[in-house]
Amino acid sequence: MLYPIWKPLPRPAHFLEDPRLERLVASYDPAIGPFALSMKRRNARDLRKGIFGPEGGRNVPGRYGGEMEFPLPRGWTLRLTYHETFGIQAGDVDAEFIPPVSREARSIPQEVAATPRKAA
Repeated sequence: MLYPIWKPLPRPAHFLEDPRLERLVASYDPAIGPFALSMKRRNARDLRKGIFGPEGGRNVPGRYGGEMEFPLPRGWTLRLTYHETFGIQAGDVDAEFIPPVSREARSIPQEVAATPRKAA
């Protein structure tokens, strides 16, 4: 695993083991396509630590939830959606990995995308 500072370091203990995530971290190839993973907060913390290093690991939304976005290499985006936590139970997190092509397609307003084109 390579951090942005390009030092090989071991992965954190709760880093998710998923083949799509492994392929993404190895190459950041847009051909992998968008995908989403569900996890607990500890997994999201170790995912961030595994990709970006240990700095800023405690800066997360509070118990009422929220959303964070991070730029990844080669134009990818990581969006983490934190759900509300209840009591001492660990909260759920949805991680979306968005390739550069999907992000550009999403930026087109729906009114423009839904407008029918005239036949030539």
